[in-house]
Amino acid sequence: MNYAEVRNNVKDSLFCDIFSDRKNALSLYNAINGTSYTDENEVEIITLRDVIFIGYRNDVSLFFDSRITLWEHQSTINFNMPLRGLIYYVECVDGYLEKRGLKKKIYRKALVKIPSPDYYVLYNGMENLPDIQEMHLSDAFMTPSLGYEWTAKLININADKNKKLMDACASLKGYSVLVKYMREYIDSGISEEDAADKSIDRCISEGYLKEYLLQRRGEAKLMLLQFDEKDLEESLKEEREEGREEGREEGRYITIIEDLKKIMKSFKVSAEQAMDSLEIPAEDRQKYLTML
Repeated sequence: MNYAEVRNNVKDSLFCDIFSDRKNALSLYNAINGTSYTDENEVEIITLRDVIFIGYRNDVSLFFDSRITLWEHQSTINFNMPLRGLIYYVECVDGYLEKRGLKKKIYRKALVKIPSPDYYVLYNGMENLPDIQEMHLSDAFMTPSLGYEWTAKLININADKNKKLMDACASLKGYSVLVKYMREYIDSGISEEDAADKSIDRCISEGYLKEYLLQRRGEAKLMLLQFDEKDLEESLKEEREEGREEGREEGRYITIIEDLKKIMKSFKVSAEQAMDSLEIPAEDRQKYLTML
């Protein structure tokens, strides 16, 4: 298979490709949960792939051990991951019910059992994050709502993090080391293509992902290059958009502050009275008071 053919056929990231394999998926599941299951044939990969009809695509989802486990790979911080995970879980449950002919039964009296959720964000970006931390959907609620929560467990999978987890899952350690070598070689000044070749050769010689890389070297190289280019493009795009949003927000604050000052000076009124006239929400007023 030549380079062009690989480019046309490879749609997943390297992470997705590795852990969409049931053996690797079971190894990662065991490492995260401290279990020792051995039969990968019991693992059902249920990753969302239909962007056209359901509008969503996630990285890796599996139904196993009466759970729906979702793994999302991220190289940049995204505080919307809890919300995304909840949407992915709902879509997976919908597919679970549909496949088993249970959808109509949810309108009946008898309780319909569904798989428990487990949701993990596997992070290997450049920010120095702790080994494990939690992200909560409730942080996004406009107002507090007791009793409602969804948690994304963020696991740092950079090569120097989570040693116990890495030692328990050879595939995850191999992936992390491969990405580490890729970054190191690029930082040394060589081309991305040469960096990919050197990283793959080094991992094979050291026994990291050896079988996978020997069997799928061409695809792995392309995914590694696409992964790197995608990360850079997405990171720059997010930074530009966040900068524009921050600029627009700052511009709004400045305009409102100027209007408040004009009202206070022209009509000889207090800051509170000026904010009343502009109908500024009560929860925002302290912020403007500190800026006046």
